[in-house]
Amino acid sequence: MTTQIGRISERNDKCQETNVRSIFYKKPIKKNNYKLEADYDDSPQEIRRQKLLQHQKESRDAFVNAARKLLDEALLSPDESDESMEIDVKRQYSRRYRHYANKLMMSEWMLDVPEDFLEKWSMVACPQGKRNLIVACKGSTKAFNRRGERLAEFNSALPGGNSNEHNRNCTILDCIWVAKHQTYYVLDVLTWSTQPLLNCDAEFRRFWLDSKLKEITELKMRDQNKNNYPFLSLPNIRCDENLTDFLLDLPSTPPLDGLLFYHREGIYMHGTTPLVTWLKPFMLSEVLGLSLPSTLDDKPDGYVDYRHHILARKKNKKTMSNSMEITESEVKDE
Repeated sequence: MTTQIGRISERNDKCQETNVRSIFYKKPIKKNNYKLEADYDDSPQEIRRQKLLQHQKESRDAFVNAARKLLDEALLSPDESDESMEIDVKRQYSRRYRHYANKLMMSEWMLDVPEDFLEKWSMVACPQGKRNLIVACKGSTKAFNRRGERLAEFNSALPGGNSNEHNRNCTILDCIWVAKHQTYYVLDVLTWSTQPLLNCDAEFRRFWLDSKLKEITELKMRDQNKNNYPFLSLPNIRCDENLTDFLLDLPSTPPLDGLLFYHREGIYMHGTTPLVTWLKPFMLSEVLGLSLPSTLDDKPDGYVDYRHHILARKKNKKTMSNSMEITESEVKDE
């Protein structure tokens, strides 16, 4: 069986014993085959990835400025407890929160296996939940949805997130809220204690995030005064390691929604990016050739293959958006 990425592997009964490198292969999406990339660009996903990486390297100063602007807006935003401000409620709501709208980095479906998948990508296990932007600043912590609407306000042990914290501290996180467990699972970090991280690559952000979450033990606890809800890290692994064993060891709770794949050199950016891709668990065997436990290989009714499934989801989302004018706030941008 060939071991070169970019060629379709000839799999047989001995696939499980084969070196990990041999199970990853390029699956190109041709223009006459489903046209899955029409929503993003006419160019293939791999080409867009390389162009974006080059653009990020050349425009690092712009990302630094964007990080500082977001931080300044959080620190300098008006005090929401000021009841003396006489302004229409709807106008006040819009003016105060619009700077938190559309700040999350959204993934694309993995339309093909990246050419540098083993060397430069990492995988993060994502639970079923709702995507939130968490802003811990000026002695309180607030949760916003993708549209910038405030969902909750509470105390947290994050820098800036409770009344005992320094007023100039500000932490902004990309999280998944799992309501059943009343817990935030931290997906990424934009700023930490007034330290902007938007211009840092994904590998450094992950190292920083895991280190800080481990360092502040109060974040794992549920405390009425200091940390109302736990903030937990997500299982993650480099893609050149044993992904099958990683999947086998995943906890059963909270339920797994899917897997996010991060290019380790990618910078955090607002909006959809090909440097973060998404697969459902039942797609992993087909796309990556992984051996899955039965609990992760439960395909939906009528499933044909991952390409048909993605196309159907895209069509369904477009139909819903046209008829109901809604915008999803989930992990992926389907």
